[in-house]
Amino acid sequence: MSENSQNFDVIVVGAGINGLSAAALLATKGKKVLVLEAQSHPGGAVRTEEITLPGFKHDLFAMNLGLFAGGPVMAAIGPELTKHGFALVPSTKPFCSVFPDGTMIGVESDAEATKANLALVAPLDVPAWERLSAQLNDWAPFMFGILGSDMPSVSAAKTMWKARKALGIDGVYQMAKLALASTRVFTDENFQSPKTKALMATWGMHLDFAPDISGGALFSYLETIGGQLFGMVIGEGGAITLINALVGVIEENGGVVQCDSAVTQITTQGNRASGVITADGRTYRAKSSVISNVNPRLMPQLLPEHIAQKEVIQRVEKFRPGLATMMIHLAMSDLPNWTAEQARTFNYVHIGPYVDDMARTYTSAAAGELPEHPTLIVGQPTVTDPSRAPEGQHTLWVQVRMLPLELASGKTWDEAAADYAEHVIDLLDRYAPGIREKIIGQAVLSPTDLERHNANLIQGDSLGGSHHPAQFFFLRPVPGWGRHRTPVKNLYICGASTWPGGGVGGASGAMVAKIAG
Repeated sequence: MSENSQNFDVIVVGAGINGLSAAALLATKGKKVLVLEAQSHPGGAVRTEEITLPGFKHDLFAMNLGLFAGGPVMAAIGPELTKHGFALVPSTKPFCSVFPDGTMIGVESDAEATKANLALVAPLDVPAWERLSAQLNDWAPFMFGILGSDMPSVSAAKTMWKARKALGIDGVYQMAKLALASTRVFTDENFQSPKTKALMATWGMHLDFAPDISGGALFSYLETIGGQLFGMVIGEGGAITLINALVGVIEENGGVVQCDSAVTQITTQGNRASGVITADGRTYRAKSSVISNVNPRLMPQLLPEHIAQKEVIQRVEKFRPGLATMMIHLAMSDLPNWTAEQARTFNYVHIGPYVDDMARTYTSAAAGELPEHPTLIVGQPTVTDPSRAPEGQHTLWVQVRMLPLELASGKTWDEAAADYAEHVIDLLDRYAPGIREKIIGQAVLSPTDLERHNANLIQGDSLGGSHHPAQFFFLRPVPGWGRHRTPVKNLYICGASTWPGGGVGGASGAMVAKIAG
């Protein structure tokens, strides 16, 4: 692009999963689309690299593509993505929780197998598991209908009306209660074994829902029971294949994805977005709209000083991040020898270990202290996708949840990360003795490193902002910025900071494409 100014129908700022999803959907509808990305590569928090040793492909941040596989973008352009090299690898054993006594509970796509796993450890909880599984099967069309609709919207209201007719008023009340309950309350009401309760609570810790945070039960319930009903998938060869396919669809349909192009200002005419200016001084004009896949906290600095509704615009500067995350990537000569031997066959291994431990972890991290026993999410992608490592070898993807945004000790994460990563591996060794002898390559990404890789991951928050009730549903990200609109006309927002929140789903990008198209 040698010209100083170019015209497009739609300009997308940020090549994260939702920005690319919006761009791909709009490009297939004939819109002339430009995607501008500050980094040297597209993908945002979806990135695959040989970060430890050659031949070992690690998903640096996100790995689970289940939300995308069942989402609106895949439904709309799945064949086109497949054409451009995107392939999904399903898992029949999506996740398990392991415990200090060497036992485990595994959730499998085979319902009978899951019940058998549960019966070995917590037999009294099998009837409740069966009841909740049947309930989600009944509720799923309405719950996912809400998650797939803008909030609030006519579509969401219609879904609730259908739920009222199908489930009765009591069923709607029960869903509302679930949406507001903490994981501890929900699991105490339904289960007896502390291990079954922990199995569910670890999914809340994937987001920023400690066991006692209101709203955590919804995500824990959907992911735990949903793991059995809907399974889990990863991208064959790494999650980056999804990004490459989206870029391929955009370019095949006449769109442009331009990296190393940081947007420094969104231009306006009156109170209408008209284009952008990049760091190299180039101006790009948008005939229809500008879509921002940027954390809302960063938006005010991109808008002109004279813009109207300044108070509403500055409101997003107080949008709260979730607690921080550390990623540890390991190249392995073999899978860990878990004391719960069957754990070797699952894609995710969760270590909480119990609800009270998770609650203490959150409290410590929120106070700026390094948790003694953080929640560990150990991904074993090579169990189902051996192409990610040399033959007979493996990769481990270790997400450490939840950690301080700032350390009360006064240390920086650059100073603290290496020692804390060793502490985490010590914890892993308790559940998989001898794991250190199997590690042949290691890379640690501290919360500060996460933000260096992607400016949207503010202070190492990998979630795109806290999902607590005050920042969720129709309040996401903040009042005045809902329904993927901003106070500036024709300027829309998408991404994990908007409804329906975090995860590699592309749903907010699809919602914005519908608005902007």
